[in-house]
This record gives sequence, structure tokens and C-alpha cells, in this order.
Amino acid sequence: MTKCLIYLASALGLLASGCASLNLSHSEAVADPDDTLKIGASAPRKGEDSVYFILAAELAVQRGQYEVALDNYLKASTLTQDPKIVQRATQIALYLKKNDKALETSSIWLQRQPENLDARRLTAFLLIKAGRTEEAVDQLAVLLSTPGVDTEATLIDLAKLLSSDVPKDVGMDIMRRLGERFPNKAELHLAAALLASEQHEYQTALQETEKALLLRPDWNKARLLQAQIMSKSGNPDHARELMRKAMRNEPNNARLRLMYSQYLAKAGDLHGANKELEQLLAKDPRNQDAMLGLAMTQLELGQDAKAQQNLERLTESPDHKMQAYFYLGLLEARRKRFPTAVQWFDKVSEGPVVLDAQINAITSLIYMGQIAEARQRLPGIRKQFPQQAVRLYLLEAELLTKDKQYDQAFDLLSQALVENPGQTDLLYSRALVAEELNRPDVMETDLKVLLDKNPDDPNALNALGFSLADRSLRLEEAKGYIAKALQFKPDDPAILDSYGWVHYRMGDKETALTYLGKAFDMIKDPEIGAHYGEVLWESGKRKEAETIWKELSRKYPNHSDLIKVRDRYPEAFQ
Repeated sequence: MTKCLIYLASALGLLASGCASLNLSHSEAVADPDDTLKIGASAPRKGEDSVYFILAAELAVQRGQYEVALDNYLKASTLTQDPKIVQRATQIALYLKKNDKALETSSIWLQRQPENLDARRLTAFLLIKAGRTEEAVDQLAVLLSTPGVDTEATLIDLAKLLSSDVPKDVGMDIMRRLGERFPNKAELHLAAALLASEQHEYQTALQETEKALLLRPDWNKARLLQAQIMSKSGNPDHARELMRKAMRNEPNNARLRLMYSQYLAKAGDLHGANKELEQLLAKDPRNQDAMLGLAMTQLELGQDAKAQQNLERLTESPDHKMQAYFYLGLLEARRKRFPTAVQWFDKVSEGPVVLDAQINAITSLIYMGQIAEARQRLPGIRKQFPQQAVRLYLLEAELLTKDKQYDQAFDLLSQALVENPGQTDLLYSRALVAEELNRPDVMETDLKVLLDKNPDDPNALNALGFSLADRSLRLEEAKGYIAKALQFKPDDPAILDSYGWVHYRMGDKETALTYLGKAFDMIKDPEIGAHYGEVLWESGKRKEAETIWKELSRKYPNHSDLIKVRDRYPEAFQ
């Protein structure tokens, strides 16, 4: 039994990422393994059935059957009052993005452990997502009145949630209600300012920072946020002066100087940021945060040798080595030393840049021509980062299409659409692959689904119109689609090309040449050149057509559109 419960703790550790969207820390999301062992110890004798359900849940987690695991944890939770069982059920519901079920289980967890701050915080946040704002405000009020709660962190996380997951007016109303209950809580005014800033309500945001500073006059975090808001609202000079004032108040505050350097970098003053960081390191050569910041500004300024030196020093730092590995990988990739770049990227095993490191490693492999190895890595990354599955499916499909493995790309995108029904990027990509496979029925169906969702999508309009025009089908309809796309993107060369092409198919060569010529002047693309050359040839301007085709064929000898042109007009290439 003990061995099985240890496995259970290990397996549940994999679910921590499911709580990220609600801003739970790792320690909040996954209980200590020793605590997990106590589940068995605290289960009542009658709970033989609860042991069975716990074991069944554990087995389901190991097999990736999280729905089954959730069901069994819920059954176990009804047979024992141990709050850790229902906590596990909550974690799995969050992982599955079943917020309604997570709210149900977190509420039970809170009932069984009313003193548990994590349970109350999570329940409050889930109530907000469920639209039950009155109850959410009540829970937040209890939370903010409880000794020991990290008020600032809780409220900043609340602001982030309100900014991303609820309508603007609802979020501001929740902050207003809390402000009425806690008018003298400076952290609440800071969070309200953060929310207002995210929603571009800069005047409100500045008013809230003033309230925070009246309560805590020397609070540099509030002063820095005020400066950032001023910068966003078009007053960068005043913003910079506020930051300088904060530094004059605390000239030896290294953290403040570091934040000022970050502000300068974001404002585009890389040389200013570089100077501040160098001064900071001159006073404290062991300040690794400053060393990392300096390395990043040096990379931006093209000072690669200096950046490399600082990054290599940081590879010895337990807190910064993962970021150092990542930026060393980027540096080597920029130098086109892709094998070395992959070695650095592969060293990144944890932290916030893990996914970016793996994506960049795959990109480096592609540049090296190692498509097979790049593809082999993608399923594992999808499993590791399920929230990024769509992006990763699209990347793999792009690899396959570049390698002209259109059947495999089509099957992959179809599989992705089963998992993510109606996802627009997947539909658009499959439509383009379907065109390559000469499956216009699938292409048209997918594009029309996209246009049902967004009738003004210029890319979908153009793709559908061009597909019809290229097959000389329903040309008036095709022209309508492309003309509408052109209204949204009047200077897009791909759409100009399509509009010229549909006019050519309709017999209007003069108009076709106008639009195709404009598109080709904008970008010497082989597909546009193939179309433009054909209309020139058919209009009697054969020398111009030959010149365009021959020049493009030297640059793109294997491009499918140019191959088709060579097959149709062999005399132009003699």
C-alpha cells in the first residue's frame, strides 16, 4: 500500500501545470509526498472502498486517463473526510480545464479545511470564472482579513485573473467592491492600478497608484508602477523622473536600480540600461540578476563576445543557469552554429524558458536539415506542454509540408482537429494542405467553417477565392471573396496576386497585369512571378515573361509553380 501511495504522489506531481492558469504556485498545487502517505493512515476502516478508488485513480493517472482518475477521486472523497483526497480531485479537474468540477471540489475542500488559505483563494478565483462575483468578493474579503495571507501576491494574481478571464466591467467592479471594504489597504490600490493599466484605463490607474502612495509614501513598487503607467499613457519623461526620484530616495537599493534598467530597456534605451547595469555590477560584482540583465542588453546591442562571457559565468549559478543555457543557445544560433546551439538548448531542463528552448532546438535542427529528428521531438513536447499542443501541431505540419509529405501533414492536422475541434489555425493549415493534395472539397469546407466564425478573415477569403479562381470555378463568387479580402489588406501582395489571377481567368488580361505587376514589384515571389509571367506571355509580352521566369527559376529551381510553367511553356526556357 505504501509503495502504491508513493507512486500516487509522484504521478500527481505531473499535474501541477494544470493549476498555472489560476496562478497557483507549485507548492500550492502539489502536496508534499509525506502528506500523501497520511491519506492511507487517516482513511477510516470502512474506507476499504476508498483505498480501492484511490488505487484506481492512481493507476488512471499513470495511464493518462485523467477523466477516470477524477471520477475515482470523487468517489473516494465521499468515503473519507480527508481533505487531501478532494484536493487531488481539484487538481485533476483544473488540469482537465473543467472549472465547474474544480469549483465543486474546491468548495468541498474549503468546507473540510476552512483555515486553508489555498483552498479559499482557489475557490474565490473559480467563483470569479463562474460569474458568481458576489460570492467571490465575500471569499476574497475573508481571505484578505485572515492573518498570514500574502496580501500583495494574492491581489496581484487577482488582477491578472480579472484582466484575462472576465469582462472588463466585471473585473473593475470586483476591485471597486473590495476597495470599499478595504479602503486603507495599499496593496489593493496597487492591484487596482495594475488591472486598470492592463485595460488601458490609465487615468484610473494613476489615481489608484496615488492612493497606494498616500498610504505608503515610500513604496517604490507603487512609484515604479506609476512611472510605467505614465510611460504607457504617453508621458515617458515624467515616468523617467519618477524612477530617478525613487532612486534618489534609496541610492543603495540595488533592486530598484535593476528595475530602472529594465524600464530603460523596455523603453528602447538599451545604452542607458547597459550603463545602469554596469554601475550596479561595479558596486556588486556578484549580483547575478544584474549580470543576466547586462548579458541580455549586450545581446540586443550586438556585443556578442561580452554577452557570451557573462552568460558563461552564469552557467555556474543555480538560479540563473537555465536562462544562461538558453541565451547561449540563441547566441550560437545567431552565429549559425546550430549544432552547438542545440547542445545549449538541450541543457535547459526546467524553468520558464523550457518550452522556448525546445522549440529553438527544433528550429536549429531544421536549419541543419535534420527534419526527422526534429519531428521525433515534437510528440514528447506536446505531451509535456499540452496547452501548447496547437502551436506544436502547426510546427510539425509545417515541417511535413516543407518536405512535401502532404498526406502525413493532412493526417496530423486532422488528428489535431479531433483534439481541438474548430480551431481556426488548424483549419486554415489543413485547408492549404488539402489544396496541395488536390482535395478542393476539404479545402472549401474548412475555409467556409472559418468564414462562418469570422466572415471578415482576409486570409480565408483570399484562400477560398484563389482556390476557386485557379480551378476556373464560380469566378464571380471567387472575385467577390478576393475583393472583400483586398478591402482589409489593400497592400498585401498575395491578395493582389489573387485578384490579378481571377481577372485573368475571367479574360480581363489588362486588369490582371495591373494587379500582378503591383504584387510582383512588392515581392519577387516565385508563385506571383509564375502568374505574372503567364499573363505577360498570353498578352504577347513574351520577352518580359521569359526574363521573369528564367530569373526566378535560377533562384527557385524546384518550386512547383515554376515547374508547371516550364511544362506548359517549354519554348520559354529553351
